[in-house]
Amino acid sequence: MSVALFGILLGVFFTLAVYTFLYKENPYSRFAEYVFIGAATGYGIAYDLDWLKGQWVGVWSKTIGDSIAFVLALLLSVLWYFRFSKKYFFLYRIPLAITVGTSIGLALRGVVFAQVLEQVRATAALKVVGVDAWTAFNNFVTMLIVVCTLAYFTFTLKQEAAFWKPVNKFARYAMMIGFGAAYGYTVLTRMAVFIGRVQFLLGIPPNPVEAKMFFPWVALILLGTLLGYDYYKKTKK
Repeated sequence: MSVALFGILLGVFFTLAVYTFLYKENPYSRFAEYVFIGAATGYGIAYDLDWLKGQWVGVWSKTIGDSIAFVLALLLSVLWYFRFSKKYFFLYRIPLAITVGTSIGLALRGVVFAQVLEQVRATAALKVVGVDAWTAFNNFVTMLIVVCTLAYFTFTLKQEAAFWKPVNKFARYAMMIGFGAAYGYTVLTRMAVFIGRVQFLLGIPPNPVEAKMFFPWVALILLGTLLGYDYYKKTKK
């Protein structure tokens, strides 16, 4: 068997092994899970080391000052491993605090620009005049949803007035539609992944056609061993 065919066979095996979890948790599904986690961890470490090498060659090795900063960063990263020391555990908190603080600062900046300023700018740029009827209707509904949803979460004013009730009801309906659409998009994404794996197992182009040859035999072996082992356990009891 060539390397290419062996790779296709492994792809079929691991695909079916993952889906055996639908029957129940078993050694096949756990083995596939462990292999995936191990491969992802190894790939991540190799990718990080290659990125670190690229940073040194292309950026930090240009001047003496950059080289010193690079070495200091490496020494600081060693402090992560004091996580496993009870005596010097406090050293582990130094890189942790730096990482968490830097990440929070970058995340807050991204949230402010992406989820506040850009959305305010995009909403303010909507037009209901000078565009076609469908675009004008969509823009009007979008602006109405934005205003009503913001009003729904305005807790500094009493919402006991009569005009607040339809506004709050419209905002709730709009948010439910948005949450439902987001959930539906998530389900469709999962179904797209499932359909892709089914097409791989059936050998539908551009997937390798050899997978169709391995699919029934691997499926019978996995199903037969699972059912046989369960039957053996029942008869033994």
